[in-house]
Amino acid sequence: MAEPIQKKRHHYVPIAYLNAFADAEGRIFAYRKDAPVTPLHVRPSKIAFERYYYSQPLHDGGQDNNRLEDFFSTVESPWPSLVADLVAAKDVRDRMEELFQFMGLLRVRGPAARDPVELHLAHVTRRTAQRLVRAGELPPPPPGQEALLDNMAVSIDPHMSIHAMSDMARGFARLMGFIGFEVVHNTSNEPFITNDNPVQVFDPDVPEHSVLPYTVRPPRGRVELLLPISPRALIRGRSDLPVIRPGMQPSHVAMASAAEVRRANRFAARFGYRFIFANHAGLESLVAKYGALSPTIRIDDVPAGATGELNTMQMVFGPRPQKPKWTPRKPPDAVQE
Repeated sequence: MAEPIQKKRHHYVPIAYLNAFADAEGRIFAYRKDAPVTPLHVRPSKIAFERYYYSQPLHDGGQDNNRLEDFFSTVESPWPSLVADLVAAKDVRDRMEELFQFMGLLRVRGPAARDPVELHLAHVTRRTAQRLVRAGELPPPPPGQEALLDNMAVSIDPHMSIHAMSDMARGFARLMGFIGFEVVHNTSNEPFITNDNPVQVFDPDVPEHSVLPYTVRPPRGRVELLLPISPRALIRGRSDLPVIRPGMQPSHVAMASAAEVRRANRFAARFGYRFIFANHAGLESLVAKYGALSPTIRIDDVPAGATGELNTMQMVFGPRPQKPKWTPRKPPDAVQE
């Protein structure tokens, strides 16, 4: 039996999702937030991937490159027909689970979700080393290098953030219990755009310039969720809509106002982590306006007790951090009998 083909390009934004934003040539305009004036014009299969991003280590020292990718494919395969049904306002009450699964996976699988997990683990590792030095359980830094631990680059095994995806998915599922959904049909002359972090959640009562990503407090505050699904449609979740129950389906509304479309596109530009995607050019100014900031994590250390501390975390829009590259340790050679 032939060995399965090992998948190397692991797409954190599904090709099936990006295809809906392709132009007549089957390509998308991909704006890099750190290079907004030089967009790429590429096929969806050529962007938004990392090599072996979902690979998992095996006990024998190898790695499984396919299992998660194969699972993701089962969630992604119904998406094009589901989008077609949503855009055509067809009855999708028996397909809502497909929508929620796809949306939840989009929320937790990309760098915008996984990088904060690794950054937090790196911070905890660094602070633990500092605490052990203070307690005399580790040798102090050399003379003249007293700030060594403060500036120490800590790389984290990316497999650790794969483990965190299930916890994030459960948190997202709890949020779904507070909001209802509608399909917004764009009847204006301006198309919707999207990004590499397309499930956008925020408090709509906060002024737009002060919004914090994924910072909501249901049921004490309102929630808005935006998910563009094509240049002419998006899914909007709102806490003031009836929560979707079995046998229900989203309502449908028209968005004729170009100003409302531009608002949605501003959020898409802000919530984008590395990339903004569109079926047209001309977004250089919008991407440049929000290019310096991406959803990321802020960690504060709060004293707790005589010698301890707590780490408080807050999602913010800030400079996208550069993570130290993880170099996996090779397992020792097997002992010969």
